[in-house]
Order: sequence, then C-alpha cells, then structure tokens
Amino acid sequence: MSEKLFYTDRYMTDFDGTVLSCTEDKKGWAIVLDQTAFYPEGGGQPCDRGVMCWGENTALINDVREKSGQVVHYSDTAIPEGTQVHGTIDWDRRFDMMQQHTGEHIFSGVVNSMFGYNNVGFHLSEKDNVVDFDGPMTKEDIKAVMDRCNAEIWANRPVIAGYPENVKELEYRSKKELSGPIRIVSAGNADTCACCGTHTSTTAQAGPVVAISSMAYKGGTRINILCGRRAVEYLKQRNDDCYAISHQLSAPVEKITDAVAARMAEIDQLKYRLAGARRQLMAVWAEKAEVTDGLCIMVSENLRSNEILQLTQMLAGKANTALVYSPQQDTNGKLCIISTEKDTNKLGRHISATLGGKGGGKPGTYQGFVEKETDADMLSALVKSFQ
Repeated sequence: MSEKLFYTDRYMTDFDGTVLSCTEDKKGWAIVLDQTAFYPEGGGQPCDRGVMCWGENTALINDVREKSGQVVHYSDTAIPEGTQVHGTIDWDRRFDMMQQHTGEHIFSGVVNSMFGYNNVGFHLSEKDNVVDFDGPMTKEDIKAVMDRCNAEIWANRPVIAGYPENVKELEYRSKKELSGPIRIVSAGNADTCACCGTHTSTTAQAGPVVAISSMAYKGGTRINILCGRRAVEYLKQRNDDCYAISHQLSAPVEKITDAVAARMAEIDQLKYRLAGARRQLMAVWAEKAEVTDGLCIMVSENLRSNEILQLTQMLAGKANTALVYSPQQDTNGKLCIISTEKDTNKLGRHISATLGGKGGGKPGTYQGFVEKETDADMLSALVKSFQ
C-alpha cells in the first residue's frame, strides 16, 4: 500500500519514491509508488498534478486516483518498475484546493451552527466551489454567515486533521455512515467534519471567504463561494470594475450605485419618449399605406415584436387583411397578420410552407417568423393564393 505523504505533511511539494508497478490502461500508464505526496481525487477535492523525474527523463502526472488503498498516478509516459523517481506537485494548484476545501469546511460548519442545515452537496473545481444546503437562506442570512466565517479566519486558529481514538464520542459532520478508521478535520471553532482531503494548517490561510452567488435548489440553497487567493483576485477585479464605472459616470466610486440608478432612470425616460416618437412615425406610415383589394402589406426592417403588432393593428384599421413583415439584422424575419375575413393561423401556415418558419396566435391575429428572405410582392402573391 502506498504511503500517503500528503497526510504526514500537507505542505510537502517534493519527495522521492520507488516505482512498484507501471501498467498500461485506457487512461495511459498507471504508476504506483511506495510513497507519494500526490493527493488522489477524493472527498470532493480534485487530485494533484505535477511531474516525476528520473535521470534525464520527465513524466507529466495529469491524474491521480486511489484504488484499493493504492495511489495510482496516470501519465502518458511509462516508468520502469524499480525506478527511483523524484516527484514534484503543482503547488499553486494544491494550495488553491487546500484553501477552497478549508474555506468550505468553515462555511458549512457556520451554516450548520447558525441554521442547523446540512451540507448535502459539494463540488470543487479549478473555477467553482459550490456547496448545497438542505434549507433556505436569504441574502442577509448568507452575509451573516460570511461575517462569522471571516471572524473565524481572522482568529487564526489551527486546522487539525487526524484519526482520534475517541471518535465515537465526538460530534462531527458526515454525509454518510462511516466504518473503520475515521479521519476527522477540525477547522478552528467553526467545524468538525469527517474528511479525507488536504487543508491549510490555520483558518487564516484559507481566507477571506466570499459568497459570490446563491440560488434556491431542491428545497434548499446552492451557494458558490471563493476562498483565499481566488477571493482576493475576485475582489480585485470587482474593485477595478467599480472604478471603471466610476470613471464612465463621472461619479465618486462610493456613489456609483446612486449614479447608475440615476442613469437608468434617464434611459427609461428616453426609451419612453423614443417609443412615443416611433408610434407617431408608424401612424404616419399607416396613414400613407396603400390598400389593394382589401389587403395592406408593409415591410420595415428591425422592428420590435410589439412595434410589429402595433403597426399591423394600425393597418388593420383601413384594410380587411393587414400584414407587416420586418427583416431582422441577426435573426429570421418577423411577421404579423391581422384579418377580419381570413383564418390567420391557416394563412400563416400557408406562408410558412413557402418561406419556412412558424407562428400562431388567437383567432384573427397571427405572429411568427419566416426563415427565407422575402418582399412585399411575394407576400402579396402568397396571400392572394391562399384559399
């Protein structure tokens, strides 16, 4: 069985080992050493990556798994059995995972102590640190959790991992019933949990902890948190965003929320005035539109759906059948038909049979789109050919 050096010293980055076996499988070459500092995927924590060197040779380790107590390193390079190798893990990746995992312990422990909710799901990757809880939490609840988490981090308490002899007497979190030796991780005063992962040595090294998003999920709450370096980088980026917005709005950064609100109100007012002007313009178009045999057709580019309906309604005031077609810049052309003498849904399907697209609506009004380019003459011909 491989000796797991990452439990002896979680900060070990280099080690020496002997190849016990090297076999080929679908993932590449599966290498087992007598001892290793490479952490295998487990406990929700992704595996370590790095290299193994011997002589002038180097093998990239791109995946590590545990099988029957053996730590298996996967590489695209074979290493002969009995070879003495020097292993080096990707420390930036490992420390990031340690920060995220420790921060998740602190966060989950605080949620459990404050609300009694259990961590029922945990997904850690290079980008995300997502935790699912079996109860609802408001934004204010999550802010209170963050405050307590970061207070625990600032206290700089030790994070202790091991196999206590009195484990049956301890209260600890676990998602499932466990048997045999149980590894317990205590993250300061925030959490005691059964866990096989790697963690920082103090709570301070995991911080800060920031919740960046939350959503209702299966009757509970899903929260995405960032810890340590990830949290700092995220806050730096948001700080840059705030100053960029401050510059664009010519407002002090501490007042950008009010400045954005004022700008949005101004935009809403301009949209209202623009909509009124466009309605007036469409009324002029409708007044000048020609009606032939009870049919009025108009083509106008890039109208919004509500504008197409409004214009068709205006045209229907002077024609038995009114049709508006609006070619769109990036999508299929939009179509609206209003008629007092034709079945508009059947007419719409008749047009779609030639031009593609689909649509529907209540009796007398059809709204949809067509896939092929067309013009007023073709649309007129299609309406006239409809029986």
